[in-house]
Amino acid sequence: MPFSIKPHINYLDKSFKEAHTRSYIMAMQINMHGLVFSIFNPDKNKFIGIQQYIFDGKKSPEDLPRIMDLILNKFPWFGYPFMEHYCLVQNSFNTLIPLPLFNKQHKNLYLGFNHPFQEDHRIVYDELKNTGSANVYYLPNPLAEKIKEFWPNAHILHYSTALIEGLSVNFKNKFEEKELFLDVHEESFDLICFRNNHLFYANNFLYHTKEDFAYFLLSAVEQLSLNPEEVQLTLMGNIDKEDENYQLVYRYIRQISFIKDNKNFFYSYLFDDVRRHKYYTLFNVLQCEL
Repeated sequence: MPFSIKPHINYLDKSFKEAHTRSYIMAMQINMHGLVFSIFNPDKNKFIGIQQYIFDGKKSPEDLPRIMDLILNKFPWFGYPFMEHYCLVQNSFNTLIPLPLFNKQHKNLYLGFNHPFQEDHRIVYDELKNTGSANVYYLPNPLAEKIKEFWPNAHILHYSTALIEGLSVNFKNKFEEKELFLDVHEESFDLICFRNNHLFYANNFLYHTKEDFAYFLLSAVEQLSLNPEEVQLTLMGNIDKEDENYQLVYRYIRQISFIKDNKNFFYSYLFDDVRRHKYYTLFNVLQCEL
């Protein structure tokens, strides 16, 4: 299999001990383009490790278990038991339903209304306690089985569940009425809006070009009755000022900022070299009520 197991990012604090993984929390984010995980020491309330792998091309769900085995061969502690393990599965096959309208017996109907049937996937859901909704999504069977093989105690969640719940916790009573949260991925982005401290809008957009990116974003701004001159756009995920997506959007939206660190946590000095807005959701899943 043509895949290099060399990490794109590999920072482990000197305090990290392979034999002590049962005292740490691992949080992992995975999609068809890559995998990243953090290691958190709850005794010190501190992130002490992060590794990221960027795949050589888009993979299929069937490839993911073999990739994880390759990482395990290089770093045996990767598959050790941890105190807790969170796996954030990132795909566009999800649907949010208000809890008062949600019936778990009909979860396949909710998902089928918006997305085509996915072979070798199971339909599962997360309950978002802070936003009063259920997130129904397709979970690849090969990935779910490998995660449970490595970490039987793992909490498997959809990425957008952690994104929305993390924002609702960290910005509670602090949301601005004209603020939008934009989380960028390789082929899609999530756009989140809160009003009156409640989730008002959440959507995922697929894009192929920077023009697609700008068009879908500006269309959503118009749909939300916001003025591009006044909207406050808070960025996270796979975007930097040097990116063409950023530069094009900045022509139309001038009030742009990158999301700040969660000050409730400490970070190893090694994380000073990490653009932490890229991993905001990964870091903040630890305090979600899931």
